[in-house]
Amino acid sequence: VEIHDMEKPLPKHQLRRCILLLKKMLYRACCLDDIHAATRDGREIDSNHFGLALISTSSKTMKDLYSRSSRRLLCVPRLWIEDGLLEQDLRRCKIESDYASLLSTPVCRICPFLISFKRRLKLFERIVTTNRVSIQGSNDERNLKPGIMVKVTRGRVLEDGLIHLNKLGRDMRQRIVVCYLSEAGARETGIDVGGLFKEFWTDLSTLAFDPNYALFKNTEGSLMYPNPSSKMAHGSDHVVL
Repeated sequence: VEIHDMEKPLPKHQLRRCILLLKKMLYRACCLDDIHAATRDGREIDSNHFGLALISTSSKTMKDLYSRSSRRLLCVPRLWIEDGLLEQDLRRCKIESDYASLLSTPVCRICPFLISFKRRLKLFERIVTTNRVSIQGSNDERNLKPGIMVKVTRGRVLEDGLIHLNKLGRDMRQRIVVCYLSEAGARETGIDVGGLFKEFWTDLSTLAFDPNYALFKNTEGSLMYPNPSSKMAHGSDHVVL
C-alpha cells in the first residue's frame, strides 16, 4: 500500500531505477565475472566476502521487489528480464543431466527472475520429458521399454485402476501398459503404445470426479469438494477411492 498508493518509502520511478541497477549488477556477477566461469568449469575461486555479501543482499532485495511486483506491478515485466539468458545453454543440452545441470548455474540459483518465464518453463519441460524418455523409452525412437502391465475390467475402471496404481509406489514413473478385460474376463485385442493408457486415464478421472459417483460434490460456483456422504455410497472403500 505504501509503495503503490503513497509512494513510500520510495517513489515507483526510483524503485524502477533500483531494479535496473540491481539487475545489471547481478547479471554481471552471475553471468560475466569469474564466478560464472568457475561454476561452469567446475573450478574453485577465492571468495571475496564483501562481494558475496553484496550479491546476497542484492539478490534478496530483488526477490522481495519481484514478489511484490508479482502481486501488483511495479514496472513492466520486461524490465526484470535479461535477454538471451539460457538460450544457447538450452540448445547445447541433449540429455536429462545436461538440462538438470543448468539449475545449478549462478543465475538460476541467485536471480532466476532475470530469465524469462517462458524459458524457465521450457527448461522444466525439457527436464521432465528427457527424464521420462530415459525411464520409459520413446515410441518415436522405437526403444519403448516393456513397462508394467495393468489389467483393467471395463466395468471396474476406477476400482481396478486405483488398486494397481496404489501398489506401484516409485514405479509410477515406469511405463504403464494397460490391458482392458471384458466383463467376462476376456482380454481385448490391442497393443498399448500410449493410446490405451490415455483412454484409461481419461475414463478413470471422468468417473472419479463425476458427482453422480458420489466421491465429490459441486458448489454453486461449479467448484468441487470431497463428498461428506461418500461412505454411504462406497462403504469403507470411500477413503481408498
